[in-house]
Amino acid sequence: MRKLILLITIISITSCSNNATEMVNSMEGYWNIETVTLPDGTEREFPFSNHMDHFEIEGSNGVKNRISPTYDGGFINYGSPVPFTWETVDGQVVLTFKDGEGRHQQTLKKCNESTLVLLHENGTEYIYKVHIDAQE
Repeated sequence: MRKLILLITIISITSCSNNATEMVNSMEGYWNIETVTLPDGTEREFPFSNHMDHFEIEGSNGVKNRISPTYDGGFINYGSPVPFTWETVDGQVVLTFKDGEGRHQQTLKKCNESTLVLLHENGTEYIYKVHIDAQE
């Protein structure tokens, strides 16, 4: 009986880890902020933005770049790339960003082929939609 419980526990932990990895890997690409909800419930929509975030993931590390599309179909980076690491904490995926001397965390609430939801440690929720050209 103990072996069965141990086996089920190991499978559950491995399964959660695999789901977290898949969700984080789904972040890779270009994302437009669609809505920001502040901790007080105030919501701000972004029906059109000339800027987007580009996430690159490699293992448990990543980089977030702020970019703008150019007329020739390319992209221009603005600002410095922000490196981050991710880990599973209490069943949730936590991203730790390090920007210069500053450090903050965001929890990955949802990520699939069309939607990305990040919850900042201050309670601000960012809802992204995938950049249209990234779907093609």
